[in-house]
Amino acid sequence: MTVKIAVITDLHFANEPNRLIPQRCGEFADILLTRAVHRFNRFIKPDIVLIAGDLINDPSSSDAAEKTAQLYKIIKMLKMPFIVIPGNHDLKNPEFYNIFPKPQTFIDIGKLRLVTFDDPETPGFNARRDSIETMRAARAGWTGHLVALQHVPLNPPERCPFNYENAAELLDIMADCGYSLSISGHFHAGLPPLEYQGVTLVTAAATCEKPFPYQIIEIADDGKVSCQTETLALPASLKLTDSHIHTPLAYCNENMSLPKINRLAELFGLTQTVISEHSAHLYFDLESYQNYDYFNQGVAAQTKPSRIAEYFTLYRQNATDHNILGMEVDFDRHGNPVIDKNDWQQLKFRNGAIHHLASLTKDRVSPPEIDSEFLFLVEAALKSGIDVLVHPFRIFRRRNQPTPEKLFMPVVSLLKKYKTAVEINFHTNEPPPAFFKMCIDHGIKLTFGSDSHNLYEVGEFYPHLKLLEQIAPGIEPANLLMEIKK
Repeated sequence: MTVKIAVITDLHFANEPNRLIPQRCGEFADILLTRAVHRFNRFIKPDIVLIAGDLINDPSSSDAAEKTAQLYKIIKMLKMPFIVIPGNHDLKNPEFYNIFPKPQTFIDIGKLRLVTFDDPETPGFNARRDSIETMRAARAGWTGHLVALQHVPLNPPERCPFNYENAAELLDIMADCGYSLSISGHFHAGLPPLEYQGVTLVTAAATCEKPFPYQIIEIADDGKVSCQTETLALPASLKLTDSHIHTPLAYCNENMSLPKINRLAELFGLTQTVISEHSAHLYFDLESYQNYDYFNQGVAAQTKPSRIAEYFTLYRQNATDHNILGMEVDFDRHGNPVIDKNDWQQLKFRNGAIHHLASLTKDRVSPPEIDSEFLFLVEAALKSGIDVLVHPFRIFRRRNQPTPEKLFMPVVSLLKKYKTAVEINFHTNEPPPAFFKMCIDHGIKLTFGSDSHNLYEVGEFYPHLKLLEQIAPGIEPANLLMEIKK
């Protein structure tokens, strides 16, 4: 059994940007952590997650405990076991472990024994380990692999500006006891993994600094260790556009803010963002929207006054050169766009979405009727002049219906006929690889949409890129994606 460990370290959560060390983005630590947690849960699925200290930036601040508890609330969303150890910027004991569960000294996973240390700090942001007997006791009666976990880096002398005062002694003990791995944080630049006296030494880079790295470490049954650094940001060289981002005006918005969207887009390596609110959310109040008045009666039945002017004002007050004014256009049962013609003309980008099917709300579902209604609405949307058909088959998933593979080719044919792009979208969705492979084979351009309703989702294209690697190996994303111009 190979054991996979995900490592996050040095978040330095703070209320404001760090003016003395501006590369630390601790003001977004909660967003970074949430992004990592969701990525781990859904895509990476490690066996255990290590948070290796310095969760907050200032343990003396009046809200230090509140900040720590806020991060714990996010960490508790993990669907796998986790270990949290404190760093020199965290609350001291017992305050720290009044919030977080204190890990056991020995934690066994398969043939792996994790050994946790919380060592005292010494001058120069170093540390010293006095619990030598614990290091040896971990081997007693244990025939599997041993892994040491601590905040301050454990390295040969002179390799790192921070270290243990008794590092040479500790490394000798680890070699004598047959440790396979040591994992640390603290040194923000991180260090390449080093095999030293038979022990792989990992010094993970700080997650709070671009490109917001985390480590994925795997230990095989034979003790072989592999380490990979992944990042929460995108490679800037890809020059990607997020073509589907919502605003605080969405009824399903969680924490959206246009200034924060713009800052996160920059930090996460996006070139452009399309601000794209649900048209039906803007023209109908919540009750009318939930009653599907937009679908049954069309835009003429809109709630007055609508919020469309508020949307345009919100955009213009916050727009940068990297924003594009768009909308996620809904359609009524006759296939008409749920948007006023004059408002349509103001848009620079139009996403089209099928959010409702009357045939899927009936007690007795008739597949031919569903197929017919779906294809009718898809063609109506494409005829209207939208730029992109977004999350094309998600409506079936939302209604607990299987994705109708027999409709893949008809939709591809319609996309080709109307020269319209199609969106890869993982927001509460599983895009079918076979459909998107068909699109690529028929020359249909793609877009990446995060469909962000929460700030952690902005530009979260980890699964999008993995999907392209699966269905179009060796092809650069730029050759498959629609060119979006402001």
